[in-house]
Amino acid sequence: MAEKKSERVKIYLIFALSIVLIVVVYFRFFHKKKTHAAVPARYKAQVARLVVPQVQLPKAPRARNPEGAVPEPKLAKVRDIFKPLKAPPPKKDIQKTKQKPSKATLSLKLKGTILGGNKPIAVINDRFVHTGDWIADYQVVSIAKDEVALSSNAHQMVLKVLKIAEKQ
Repeated sequence: MAEKKSERVKIYLIFALSIVLIVVVYFRFFHKKKTHAAVPARYKAQVARLVVPQVQLPKAPRARNPEGAVPEPKLAKVRDIFKPLKAPPPKKDIQKTKQKPSKATLSLKLKGTILGGNKPIAVINDRFVHTGDWIADYQVVSIAKDEVALSSNAHQMVLKVLKIAEKQ
């Protein structure tokens, strides 16, 4: 019984596809499209022509300055956008003085160190630094397990990793 239904479905499918094929062939090769010449005259649009008279408007008198000449418009100064702006020369009268470490440098906190790669890395104030890098007026001299040595012009300091008990 199931075989008869599947055979019947196949026949209906082949029949439907053959009808679609016949319609496509008819419209592709045999059906002639109507051109505009074949459209009856009663369906053609009629063109309406309107005659509009030309009206001349009186010219308004021009406002003149007392001298009678029209001033030239002022042009804006144009700058080449590809040339950098000229910066003022630096002031030479400022004397360089030795600065003491700022208060921000005193709050350096070592979060941890990484020694496994080619270059050791330290995490100071959520910033990754290597040996030789600068952080807040201090240069990183050495990185060891749980400590980092920093030096500036006159000061040297060693930062140590805070243990969990020390943080609280």
